[in-house]
Amino acid sequence: MNYTFQFGVLADYGPYLAGGLWYAWWTSFPSIIFTTILGVLLAAMSMSQRWLLRGVSVVFVDLFRTLPVVVLLIWIHYVMPILTGFSFSPTVSSVIALSLNGAALACEAFRGGLEAIPSTQAQAAQSLGFSRWQVMRYITLPQAFFATLPSLTNVHITVIKNVTVTVLIAVPEVMFRAQELTVQFFRPLEFYTGAAFLYVGLIWGYALIMRTLERLQKWQPI
Repeated sequence: MNYTFQFGVLADYGPYLAGGLWYAWWTSFPSIIFTTILGVLLAAMSMSQRWLLRGVSVVFVDLFRTLPVVVLLIWIHYVMPILTGFSFSPTVSSVIALSLNGAALACEAFRGGLEAIPSTQAQAAQSLGFSRWQVMRYITLPQAFFATLPSLTNVHITVIKNVTVTVLIAVPEVMFRAQELTVQFFRPLEFYTGAAFLYVGLIWGYALIMRTLERLQKWQPI
């Protein structure tokens, strides 16, 4: 197979390709926020003394971490409108799908962090008059959050990478634009290579922010 690389096309169409980063970020950023919030709630539910809350958490995690994101995305964007009559824009469908999948992964990361906190700390706080909610809010969660940051960063990076799947429902992010340009100019390797470098830069920048956040911890769990 003979193929002559012409990376010069990236000089001409690179700005258009890079414009997809705006859509990639504003699809992944809300997904990361919802992933984190839902992950914390599900982790707290999984450690509840009420069997119903634990059961809901287990079912949610087992369902949404095993469903492929592609299948979840297609169901939310194409099947749900048929069943319910409510339709979503491609971006909203993407945020819902990425958040559900990411929350299931984040739950397990947070649960590991919560279980790593010695139970003696909760017992000491309760002996001082703290309620179970106050123990979780002021004692357990702050420590678990920093302990979970490396694993949580991996979950967030997975969410960002999964944005590439949204090309299936025409979210105009980087991969969609690379595909669009490939159809016009028949230069798939150049455009997809450019898309790969753009996502590497986006993810590297986000990882740097999270490492900076890790350094804010001024204490170590006892």
